[in-house]
Amino acid sequence: MLTKPTSSDMIEGVMTALAKDVLPELTSERAQVVVIMAQGVLQAVRQRIEVEQQAMAAEHNDMTALFREMAAALGETPGAEADRMRARARELGGQDDMPQVPSFATINGSYRELSQGLVDSMPDLDALIRAGNPGAEKALAKAREYMGKRVAGDFATNVAGVGMAGRG
Repeated sequence: MLTKPTSSDMIEGVMTALAKDVLPELTSERAQVVVIMAQGVLQAVRQRIEVEQQAMAAEHNDMTALFREMAAALGETPGAEADRMRARARELGGQDDMPQVPSFATINGSYRELSQGLVDSMPDLDALIRAGNPGAEKALAKAREYMGKRVAGDFATNVAGVGMAGRG
């Protein structure tokens, strides 16, 4: 299947490895507490990553509005400090608003649906190619080109170090 684990899925894998493989081997109570605390931090990260971009976009828009509102509240107040506040309002408050970012669930659902659609397309393209359809050859070449870029992107962002080993 042409899907990949989400960042949350990968963090969950680390948490599972800590619970099943590391924690039982620790004899020191202090080390056990450290692992449990690390699992808590990892869980917090899992919860945050699914809403972080939406929150940052909303906060960006709130902050640009805040700079404009602070300058407006100062009005024509004289002095270097007020001038700097108005300059920030022009520079920072003048930034374009960020568009609303779709929820992680929406993006992830669509991504998985599209990925599965690519998987489901392979037998159809194969049948069309076997039937001698030249358009299917071109379509398969386009799919291969896309998948090559996608795999290269995955390798570029999900590089595992020498010490990484899979769970069998």
